[in-house]
Amino acid sequence: MNDRMQSSPRSCRLAFDHFQLDLRSGELRKDGRKIRLQAQPFQLLALLVENAGEVVTREQVCSSLWPADTFVDFDHGLAVAVNKVREALGDSADVPRFIETLPKRGYRFVASVRHVTGARPLVQTENAPVPGDVPREGPQTETGARKPAAAETQPAKSAKRDWLQAVLGAVLVLALVVLFAARARMKRTPSPPAYRQLTNFSNAALEPAISPDGRMVAFIRSDTDGFPFIGEIYTKLLPDGEPVQLTHDGWTKYGVTFSPDGSRIAYTLAGIDGWNTETISALGGDPHLFLSNAAGLTWLDDRHVMFSQIITGLHMGLVTATSSRSAVRSIYVPAHDRGMAHYSYASPDRKWILVVEMGGTGEWQRCRLIPFNGSSAGTQVGPAGACTSAAWSPDGRWMYFSAYVDGASHLWRQFFPNGEPEQITSGATQEEGVAVMPDGRSLVSAVGMDESGVWMHDSRGEHLISSEGYASLPKFSSDGRLVYYLLRRESVGSPQELWVTDLRSGASKPLVDGFSITHYDVSPDGNEVVFSTETSSGSSGIWLAPCDRSYAPRLLASSGEIAPVFGPDDDVIFMAAEGGKNYLFRMKKDGSGRTKVVDHPIIDLRTVSPDRRWIIAGAPVNGAPTVADLAFPVDGSAPRRICPAICMDKWSPDGSRFYVTPLLQGEANGMTIVIPVPKGKSIPDLPPNGIRSIQDAAKFSGARLIDLSQIDPGHGGYDVAPGIAADTFVYVKTTVHRNLFQIPLP
Repeated sequence: MNDRMQSSPRSCRLAFDHFQLDLRSGELRKDGRKIRLQAQPFQLLALLVENAGEVVTREQVCSSLWPADTFVDFDHGLAVAVNKVREALGDSADVPRFIETLPKRGYRFVASVRHVTGARPLVQTENAPVPGDVPREGPQTETGARKPAAAETQPAKSAKRDWLQAVLGAVLVLALVVLFAARARMKRTPSPPAYRQLTNFSNAALEPAISPDGRMVAFIRSDTDGFPFIGEIYTKLLPDGEPVQLTHDGWTKYGVTFSPDGSRIAYTLAGIDGWNTETISALGGDPHLFLSNAAGLTWLDDRHVMFSQIITGLHMGLVTATSSRSAVRSIYVPAHDRGMAHYSYASPDRKWILVVEMGGTGEWQRCRLIPFNGSSAGTQVGPAGACTSAAWSPDGRWMYFSAYVDGASHLWRQFFPNGEPEQITSGATQEEGVAVMPDGRSLVSAVGMDESGVWMHDSRGEHLISSEGYASLPKFSSDGRLVYYLLRRESVGSPQELWVTDLRSGASKPLVDGFSITHYDVSPDGNEVVFSTETSSGSSGIWLAPCDRSYAPRLLASSGEIAPVFGPDDDVIFMAAEGGKNYLFRMKKDGSGRTKVVDHPIIDLRTVSPDRRWIIAGAPVNGAPTVADLAFPVDGSAPRRICPAICMDKWSPDGSRFYVTPLLQGEANGMTIVIPVPKGKSIPDLPPNGIRSIQDAAKFSGARLIDLSQIDPGHGGYDVAPGIAADTFVYVKTTVHRNLFQIPLP
């Protein structure tokens, strides 16, 4: 980018091909139709178009898009921004019509650019007067001598001119004083500390743990950041050692930690038989079971440990014990039957514990500070958001957190015990997980960005439906012609709206906006939608809205109800808490007639059959420390077991096929059994104890196996929705890019 372009005034409207770029309003249009483009991709496009024909280096792009005091993974962030611009323009990196990539150098806008009438010119010519400038010389005679102006013969006007000059001079002096003062402040202000990159993976490095001597970091490498994580344990000598893979099992893991002497690494392995702790040598070897029914384990000293254990269902409480599980002492049990204390961190003096927990709906809560002696349930600490990790400073004076606030995850700290939470990091990237170096001068966290889009897989291959924002929970309409999904348009902190795409026309539009939606269901006839969202008080509520916007959304309930679906006979079925447990309830579409569907408590509501006669939910079984997937008939009769543990259970939109994916099965994650549903029935005839493994597919006539992990890598098919045709699916493809960075503390 040359100096002439850097100093030129900015045009307001630029045009190329069929596009028009309005720099003042921040809009991109094609043939008059607005093209949605997020803020940073728009800034990138504006920069390239303004400097059309010139090489814009990668460094210049990064310095323009991201402030100097904001950390970002430039390679990934820049690639994402360029791809979004190309998608908006319909451009191709292989055959560029607009943006040419110059490897290892930067980018160049190659299309012809013109200025729209009325816009300021892109480059000011040398002889053209600047609009608003007044010539300093008066009119001249033919000989070049200055010709007296008539105003100069009038004392009043001369005095006025002198007064104006004096004012302008004073303003100029004041401006110079302010400028020099600002420059002096800038010199005195230290530049923000640089982050130090520790890993360089194309997917995600998560759950950092630091060895007691600070010489090694352990972490989980995964293709997804959905908790718990499907991935493997790695270690790396700090600062510049090569990453070494320790495990090779493909199981779901979390809670990485070192033993007091640094020789072993413990981690939670979540499988079909529960939440267990395994250990492996920090130098490699085979893993060994350390404690069963033990999650989030940490050592208190050489002989004592602290961990969480399942009481019943998914109810997970915190205990201490010896390393052989003797002298067990309960410390904290969440009040709700669905509550789970997943992580715990003891203060250096072993008097206090930070707890990271899930609440009654399976959502992360604020972190909790409790006394080590278990004398009370303590109090919530940290920022008012979903806390996913915590740590202590070596001297115990500071508590650290990674937490989602307004939809974005960053690092926070709080002076022990009741100081005000302070945000440490900010910006376009997000930070998850927090570990403190032994000297207390820096943190290690997983830093990066996620991008997602809605895709469809059919006999023709893969097709992008929507590349905007951050998508989740896709579903087909009953006839398979529409795709619904939740979408955060601008950033992870934007409201989560309900959108719909017509597969025939390709047109997408918001179905319900103005709300941040957590769950939704569309009626079989496509005329109404019922959804849950958080109320202003922080509890969940249920709303009913028409799909044609003929009337405003109506609030049906607002006392913690969640996960609504349409039932038979114009009913709405939902989950709500009663006496510290979750149950299925039903009510009329006007909010009246609220009754309990069954007396059996549930963990969560998964899905509803197309005929609205069956609800699938995770539920505790006979007081055992496990959860099974059960199908509950809405008429209140006895439920049927789908799986002995947790499954992914879904119907095709027409109810002709039933999909079962046994989860937490190690390398079998993603293998799905497709079972034909007999005519006249809502659900196949399943074995009394449910489907125990993918080998059970052979027991069903016409059943087949498909590998949804090929469609939804890393997620095991969890976010995949089947279509009318057997080979059609809609899914969210999420690209997760996070690496470990060492972050100096302020």
